Formats: sequence, structure tokens, C-alpha cells
Amino acid sequence: MSIGRQDYEERREARADRLEERARKAAGKAADAFCRSEDAVRGIPAGQPILPGARGIPQRKAQERSWSLMGKSVENDQKAAYLQGRADATRGNTAISSDDPEAVEKLEAKLKALQDAQERDKALNAYYRKHKTVKGFPGISDAQAAKVDARLAELREALRRPAPAFQLSNRNAEINRLKKRLQQLQAVDEMEHIEISFPGGLLTTNEEINRVQIIFDDTPDEATRAKLKANGFRWAPSEGAWQTQRTPAALARAKWLLGITEEGGI
Repeated sequence: MSIGRQDYEERREARADRLEERARKAAGKAADAFCRSEDAVRGIPAGQPILPGARGIPQRKAQERSWSLMGKSVENDQKAAYLQGRADATRGNTAISSDDPEAVEKLEAKLKALQDAQERDKALNAYYRKHKTVKGFPGISDAQAAKVDARLAELREALRRPAPAFQLSNRNAEINRLKKRLQQLQAVDEMEHIEISFPGGLLTTNEEINRVQIIFDDTPDEATRAKLKANGFRWAPSEGAWQTQRTPAALARAKWLLGITEEGGI
């Protein structure tokens, strides 16, 4: 079969566009509120004290309105900056989504880069243990070696490693995490398409959008909806289905929720 959804990039770009449109609207509201705030006190000379008694009521109301509008201007300006930041983050996000059709290739490339770095650092530590210097190690200039050697000389002998133990340990944990995630994606790739009818609906896998879907003939009752939500399913009006990301575990949860046996019966 396949992994990811073919419209992944389009959906990500569309989400960024929606956030930018909301940011533009918020910026417009901020500018409008600022202008209205200025207009509210335009007739009051700068520095003029509030008139006493009833004569000062219009002036006080105008200043209160101006302050309120200025607050709305600041609020919408902050909202615009926040939304634009989210749009920029959406476009610049380098995290690898399971919905990305190229997720396996990207994860494999990331894994190889980490494994190469791990092997190089292990070799660097071994070189230092043998020669008591990093000078002469491939890729390290004499000037760089002098700085590294000087830094290591300040440490206790047990800690003298060009690549610290915590760095190797953290990277090794990330390597194992990526291997596990690749195994999970490969398991998804091996999933067969299924369509299982049950009393009141259909359980199916939608490979095009990478989802396990439960399609009910009628709206499920509140208790059923609560169970679906508790197990990671969300209502998708565009699909007319309760759905979650397609994985073997998600399919197993769906069968359990619906009382479907492994043989497909109820």
C-alpha cells in the first residue's frame, strides 16, 4: 500500500495561507481601532485638563472610548504577530510528519546522518585515547585541535573525551527512536485496505488521506462519541466519518470499540 497523504504539502500550504489571512485581518482591525482611538480625542487639545462637573462628561467619555479602542488596537496587533508567527512556523517546520508521503525517505536520511555522526564521534574519542590529542584526526585543523586539546586539559582525566558521553547517549536515544518510528511507518506501509460492515455502519481504511475511518449510518449516541474521542477518534465533517491516523494499533482500537473480531465478525 502506501503511507502519508498525497495532499500533505497542499494542506500545509493552505493552513499557512489561512493563518496569514487571519493575521492580515487582525492587523487591519488593529489599524482601524488605532485610527478610531485618535479620532475620539481629536477635538480635545493636548494637555487640556478634564473640565469640572457636567462640562467634563463628554471629555471623559471621549478619553475612555479612546483608551478602549487603543487597547483593542494593541490586542489585535499582538494577535496578528502571533498568527503570522504560526504561519511562518508552519512553512518552516522541519519536523517529519507521518502524513508526509516522503516520511520514510526523510527519516532514513536523518537516521543515516545521525549514525554517521555517532561513528565519527566514537572514532574521535578512540583517537584521543590513543594519541592524547585530536591533532591529525581527519577533518580537524591544527588550530581547532589546539583549542580542543586545551579545553580537554582543563577536565578531570575521566572526563577527557572530545565527544562527551551525554552527547553520544542522547544521539543514541534519538537513533533508536527513529528506528522505532521507521518500523511503525513500515508496518503502516504493509497494511492492507479493509472495509468491514457492522450493524449501523462501516469500518474502513482510507489510504488517500492516511486515516482509519468509522462511518455510522446515524449519529452515534453520546456514550459512543465519548468512547471514540477517548480512543483518539475525531469527527471529520468533510469525510462524514470518525477518524484517526492510520496505524495497525488504530485499526485494532477501532475493532475493539465496535466489537469486531479478528475474523471480521461481530
